[in-house]
Amino acid sequence: MELFSIEAETASLLKDMSNEELCSFAELHDDPAIGGQIELYIYTCFLLFKKSVSTEHLERAAQRAEGWVAVTPTDHPDRIRRSRIFDMMSACVHHRSIPESTILTTPGVTQRMGEEPAVDEIGIQIRHLSHQAERLAESYQQTGRLEDLREAVTIMELALELGGAHIEPRMLSNLGAMLGMRFDRTGSIDDLNRAVDIASRAVDTTPQDHPDRAAILSSLGNSLGTRFQRTGSIDDLNRAVDVTSIAVDITLQDHPDRTTILSGLGYWLGTRFQRTGSIDDLNRAVDIASRAVDTTPQDHPHRAAILNNLGNWLGTRFQRTGSIDDVNRAVDIASIAVDTTPQDHPDRAGRLNNLGAMLGTRFQRTGSIDDLNRAVDVASIAVDTTPQDHPGRADILNSLGNWLGTRFDRTGSIDDLNRAVNFASIAVDTTPQDHPDRASRLNNLGNWLGMRFQRTGSIDDLNRAVDVASMAVDTTPQDHPDRTSRLNNLGNCLDIRFQRTGSIDDLNRAIDVASIAVDTTPQDHPDRARWLNNLGNCLDMRFQRTGSIDDLNRAIDVASRAVDTTPQDHPDRAAILSNLGNRLGKRFQRTGSIDDLNRAVNFASIAVDTTPQDHPDRASRLNNLGNWLGTRFQRTGSIDDVNRAVNVASIAVDTTPQDHPNRAGRLNNLGNWLGMRFERTGSIDDLNCGLSSYKEGWSCHTAPPSVHIRLARATANILALQREWGESSQLLEEAVKLLPTVSPRSLNHTDKQHMLAESAGLASVAAAAALNAGKAASHALQLLELGRGVIASLLMDMRGDISDLKREHPGLADEFTSLRDELDSPSDRLTPTISNDSTSSWESQAKRRREADQKFGELIAGIRTRPGFERFLLPPAEDEIMAAADPDPIVVVNLSSYRCDAFMVEHNQITVLELPGLKMEEVQERAQDLRSSRATGSFHITPLLGWLWDSVAHPTLNALGFNDPVSDDKWRRVWWIPTGLLSQLPLHAAGLHMRGSTETVLDRVMSSYAPSIKALIHGRRVPIRESAGPFTDYALLVAMRETPGLATSRILPFAGDEVEMLKSLCRSLKLGSLTPIMRKDNVLQHLQTCKIFHFAGHGQADPADPSQSCLLLEDWKTSPLTVGDLRDHRLQGNGPFLGYLSACSTGSNEAVRLADEGIHLVSAFQLAGFRHVIGTLWEVSDRHCVDVARVLYETLRDEGMTDIAVCRGLHRAVRALRNEGIKDEKEKDGKARDATLEFSGSRVHEMANPHWVPYIHFGV
Repeated sequence: MELFSIEAETASLLKDMSNEELCSFAELHDDPAIGGQIELYIYTCFLLFKKSVSTEHLERAAQRAEGWVAVTPTDHPDRIRRSRIFDMMSACVHHRSIPESTILTTPGVTQRMGEEPAVDEIGIQIRHLSHQAERLAESYQQTGRLEDLREAVTIMELALELGGAHIEPRMLSNLGAMLGMRFDRTGSIDDLNRAVDIASRAVDTTPQDHPDRAAILSSLGNSLGTRFQRTGSIDDLNRAVDVTSIAVDITLQDHPDRTTILSGLGYWLGTRFQRTGSIDDLNRAVDIASRAVDTTPQDHPHRAAILNNLGNWLGTRFQRTGSIDDVNRAVDIASIAVDTTPQDHPDRAGRLNNLGAMLGTRFQRTGSIDDLNRAVDVASIAVDTTPQDHPGRADILNSLGNWLGTRFDRTGSIDDLNRAVNFASIAVDTTPQDHPDRASRLNNLGNWLGMRFQRTGSIDDLNRAVDVASMAVDTTPQDHPDRTSRLNNLGNCLDIRFQRTGSIDDLNRAIDVASIAVDTTPQDHPDRARWLNNLGNCLDMRFQRTGSIDDLNRAIDVASRAVDTTPQDHPDRAAILSNLGNRLGKRFQRTGSIDDLNRAVNFASIAVDTTPQDHPDRASRLNNLGNWLGTRFQRTGSIDDVNRAVNVASIAVDTTPQDHPNRAGRLNNLGNWLGMRFERTGSIDDLNCGLSSYKEGWSCHTAPPSVHIRLARATANILALQREWGESSQLLEEAVKLLPTVSPRSLNHTDKQHMLAESAGLASVAAAAALNAGKAASHALQLLELGRGVIASLLMDMRGDISDLKREHPGLADEFTSLRDELDSPSDRLTPTISNDSTSSWESQAKRRREADQKFGELIAGIRTRPGFERFLLPPAEDEIMAAADPDPIVVVNLSSYRCDAFMVEHNQITVLELPGLKMEEVQERAQDLRSSRATGSFHITPLLGWLWDSVAHPTLNALGFNDPVSDDKWRRVWWIPTGLLSQLPLHAAGLHMRGSTETVLDRVMSSYAPSIKALIHGRRVPIRESAGPFTDYALLVAMRETPGLATSRILPFAGDEVEMLKSLCRSLKLGSLTPIMRKDNVLQHLQTCKIFHFAGHGQADPADPSQSCLLLEDWKTSPLTVGDLRDHRLQGNGPFLGYLSACSTGSNEAVRLADEGIHLVSAFQLAGFRHVIGTLWEVSDRHCVDVARVLYETLRDEGMTDIAVCRGLHRAVRALRNEGIKDEKEKDGKARDATLEFSGSRVHEMANPHWVPYIHFGV
């Protein structure tokens, strides 16, 4: 009696007792107090009943069991077992109450009136109980009444408890089958495990030649296969196939059970294909299922189930091979299976679900909307007829969600999509964590969430889509055939998120997983074309981000293969053609190949022509066609092309729903083509229509911020032509306010750069428009502050002084610090590959950063509600800006296409001076000339400095009252903040540098630079490190006299001299000195505690990604010390005083579209926490570096280590060098401190010594 938990020794003693001894034992334990004694009493009474057929003791056992269950808490771990004991007792009492006339009798067995039952009566009763249980199980199969199944299980368990020697293998097998059915209905894993155990016992106790052995083996196979479906154990599945195969082999050809057993074998073979991808298993499954159908009579009660299985495997084979015959047969057979299943049959819902799957699958191949509508209808009926607590309900809900989502994809019905997400969510929520189908359901949910983002623009949906798709991949075994599709879907979600946020990590991972999906998909698989298409999309996106022509060529190659392997009549062909057209068009833009452009137009046209009129993707394909027609117009001037571009773009807009997030982008494109036609024809109607398109696009609230910014600029440009400055200014101001949302804190810095590059110059045109609209100079200046240096501003917010907050609200300060530390970690370095980390763990890191960013924003908003903190982390107000100019003025030089101005900030006023001599076009030309002349070795510096004096510096200094040269050594100071490309030019060196001339900046003021006024304020608020005493602070000295691995200028003869000079001065500066190991990690470690950092060596500017600009140490090839490394360090708590970067181009940012972000080595040192930084705009002379550094450090020695002394020291050094106070000789060393340019051979025109020009000071 396995239900009871009685010690084996005690059970053995009780079994050996006589009836009298048992009665006495029971009497002694008649009033037990604890659970163990209660169970012992019930056991003893039931044993007495079995031995003596004593109804009295059976009733006592039942009564005591009922009371025992009643006092057991519902959450007690043993309640289920105790309830089953009570159920067995109750069933036994119920059976004893059945009239004798209903009890089955066996011929030859009799019983005289008044006698105790004969010994064989036990066998009769056992068989009666077994038959009664079987009838109840059959009733359940017909009606679905769970009560019948539960009673059947209880009665069969009772029969086995009572049976002893009368137990037959068939009874065990039947109990296993009943437990399996109950698992199917309730999902109880205990039932399933018991079903396998009992079925195994049935097989073990059945003789090899027993006629029931095949059926019993088949039943065991079913239980094992079912357990595989629940647990994913491949061993169970293999055993299921093996034992069912044996069952088939030992079943006679004409045996009535052969068809059922064959069908079961086909089912498990098909299931094994789904797990392993073995096409042999699938073909055998179809073959065996077909034979099972052929040998099943038309009126057989199981024929519908056997047909259903055959339909499943035909549909599955279609998905693997693409055979349209298979899917047509699958639909026909699944329809017959449903039609021959009674309306009230419990399996009808499952067969409806399968029919829906076949219809939906055929739609995906043929595009028949009737099939898709039928799929939704039958799946809906399947859901409606499935009980809420049925374990199969999750699967049916999942299927309904799939066909609703697919219908949305075809019709654009947002209601279908919302229902798809809802049903898929419920399916996931009701699927156990360890269920093998959970990954599939997560995958589907991710698909529909990603699709809803594309329709609504909800970033929450997109993040959830990536999250659940990652979990789907992680919970799918490496060798599972569905892993490729789940990788593909994850890649899609990551690609979509990259397009929305700009995260290059997302895009690289998308390419990784899409590549794996393609590589692990057989060449002849019908889904391979889709995977190739998606991989092409991702590669194209990376080309757009990085400019890699290899990525673009690969994208075209995989897109071409996708087209070649897609049947002409396949509904996906139009999308694949459209994508191939896009790739070719982009290659034209890169290479100028007119053949590529013509093919792009051709493919885009075919894609539009083969897309149904009512298809929701038609607008997208029209938009693409318009783009390439417009591009071809730009190349050929064909008026027909631009007319067609306008027409198809108009239709694309008209067929895009008002609330669709892509509507704004399509309106932007329409406006572009109208604008081009206006330029060609002069039609004012086109100009007005273009303006209307841009304005309407700006009003689309679901569009991404980057698209809104693009539309605002386009609209403002037309309004500027019409002199509508008020409206233009308002739009640009709103666009500037969107910039922080384009580059959230959670995004890594490289991604922020890319996103902000799209909005280059926005703040400058907004400020110019504001001035033209008559707004105050302070208002325009605040727009510049808000829209420039966005990345640095976010870092300054997190790294600023919060001592006031700590004092007033320590709890808020602690929360601020915690979130700041999460966000200020170097996220750029948290990117694992798909092979060495789970996707969901990587996504969880990104998710934590996004959540921290959201909480940080909410916390800042909360802090601003506290008295005294209303302006916490807001851009500086007008009074704060003026306070920053006390005692010396700040000059912000704004460069825009509308107008150019100098904002002059003094301690008591902010004024603006328009600079009519400064033009955007000329600045672009001068900056290009400067770069070119440096590269070619013909350096024209004098004209540039003279032009800067005339157009910017002279009028500005005059307006500030700096009209005359300084003669008494009482120097005033100006902080220069140039915008745009002006940041590449030396405003501090502007002037007419001829002997005897004083018309120069250098002779009127000392110059310092700042990236922004906010940066200046931030730097001043960082507390100065208190020295513990003389020589407790030290200078960190790095001299790279020889840079290994450098092709040119490997040796810098004077780098060692420069550092030795400083080392000799350290004692007089009251500093110690330290020379570290010349490797990145060691240098970064010592930066934490130094007072001065002096680097003499090579610098390297990266024009493509300024975050990768670096100082070259010994390990520069494998681990360069980059802007990104320095920016990610936070030294504000112990900020060093001075960083002296005696290397080339350390203050240069040659990435034109990131000019306003000020991303260079000098600014990186400032962001890390250095109070002052000396750097250079371009190449510097190795020999003169020694003398410039010496003059600066001698000034610090003589005047003290003060803020003004740093500026004065550099000013003295460069004036002396200019005035040839430092002797100028022709360079004998032939070296310049640049890793890529050798400047010493340059021919410097019209100035004897230009080596002083590139030196700059950034500091407070």
